[in-house]
Amino acid sequence: MLVKIFYISYKNNREHMEQEYLKRIKTPINLEMKPLVSKKTFKRKTDQKLYEGDLFLSALEKHRGFYCFDKHGKRYDTESFAKFLFHSGQDISLLIGGTYGLHEKLLDDSQGLISLSDMEFTHELSRLMLLEQIYRANCIQNNHPFHQL
Repeated sequence: MLVKIFYISYKNNREHMEQEYLKRIKTPINLEMKPLVSKKTFKRKTDQKLYEGDLFLSALEKHRGFYCFDKHGKRYDTESFAKFLFHSGQDISLLIGGTYGLHEKLLDDSQGLISLSDMEFTHELSRLMLLEQIYRANCIQNNHPFHQL
């Protein structure tokens, strides 16, 4: 199963903790991180979201079946998120927006919205939290003792 995480990046390097999770996450998940480097900044929030939305759309190409992270999305506990990831057994793409979130077109075209919390976090922290949950889901799937049910 392939999980692709597409995200807006304002710099082209990964944090140390992110690298640690990428080392830990193993089969049955094949995880790919897809940074979309945003080289432009706009004065208006709507222009920034539109530009970044276009970055996502060009990167996704024919990848349908993507889910967006948004504070208004569905909330999962860890076990439910693991079931969500492994239920279909198909490849999945997950989108994390930039500073202002995701463009409404992406939200409307997605298969669903997922919320990490009612609180708002930076996109870097959101990525790290998502990697933690994917790692835990992988542990649940593999009956690893890290996550005790």
